[in-house]
Amino acid sequence: MLFKSKPHIYLRFYDKSIHYLALDIQHKVIVDNGELVFDTPILIEGRVENVPLVKTRLDALVKEKKWKNAKASILLPDDFVTIRHEDIPVQLSPSEAKDYVDLHVNSSIRLPFDNPKVDFEIIERNEDTQRIVLVAYPSEEVRQYWDTLKEAGLKPQTADFSALSVYRVIKETQLLGGNPDDHHLVLQWHPLDMSITVFSNDVPHFNRHSRFSTLNHAWSLTNEGQWVWTGSDEELDHLTTNQLDGLERFMDFYRFSVLNGKGSISSVILTGSYPNMIDLEGVLKERFDLPIHVLNTPMNLKSEDASLYGLSLKSTKKTSKTPKLKTKKMKDKQTDILVEEGEA
Repeated sequence: MLFKSKPHIYLRFYDKSIHYLALDIQHKVIVDNGELVFDTPILIEGRVENVPLVKTRLDALVKEKKWKNAKASILLPDDFVTIRHEDIPVQLSPSEAKDYVDLHVNSSIRLPFDNPKVDFEIIERNEDTQRIVLVAYPSEEVRQYWDTLKEAGLKPQTADFSALSVYRVIKETQLLGGNPDDHHLVLQWHPLDMSITVFSNDVPHFNRHSRFSTLNHAWSLTNEGQWVWTGSDEELDHLTTNQLDGLERFMDFYRFSVLNGKGSISSVILTGSYPNMIDLEGVLKERFDLPIHVLNTPMNLKSEDASLYGLSLKSTKKTSKTPKLKTKKMKDKQTDILVEEGEA
């Protein structure tokens, strides 16, 4: 008798919903996708609120779909994502580099929180130092999501960051061309928050996340998972203008403080759950003299599920290469911040 294997489940928590995508790994086919919508917020500043309600709804979903003991991966909320570029001694082997990073986290390698989960990759090496890109997340937050998935009957495998997953989709769809040293801004625009990550040479260089406190009560999420603006057109225009002002300040900061005036943002890739991406694309084109690309998600998925599709593209195995004396592209960053099956 042949037994049908369970799909791999990919999840992302939003303020008032949980999006899911179920993928038949063997045949690379999406077998299910959708969302759980909540009447009240389940995330407050990136932390799960009303944990019993979340667990109850997720457990019911797993039972309804017959996903018990299915493998699951999750995208962590953007609120705590931290990206750093650091220089470490050139003579360190990969295993020694890991020990070095673990020893120096929150001393010479400063992070905005204690007890982080950390992963890194060597991206450049010269005669004196080797440069790493380091990604980190608070371990207690990772643990909460790990426990939530386990208690719902799923088998947590790994976790990742949304920007890295979106960038995999960008690479797969060959959206970007030109100079590999260009600086591409991945902009995830949602009604209640915005996530910005700049990539150059396939490596994340800088990120920023912000939540919108002004007029957020005027956004309403329908039972079908559609965001609806309930305020006036004038209020929405004013809110959008303020958000664009913040985006422009970030671009100026990146140009002058990060690149020291020797470069600037080359293009913007737009995705997210904002209800009218076409209008938003037009506003961005009017405001910024840059190429603006709306990311088209494969397989007819919603724009906000581009990150889940990108998570499904994540490699299942790491590749370990000795860095050369030049920049090495971060082809498919395997951020095991996270949790691997069997890790406590």
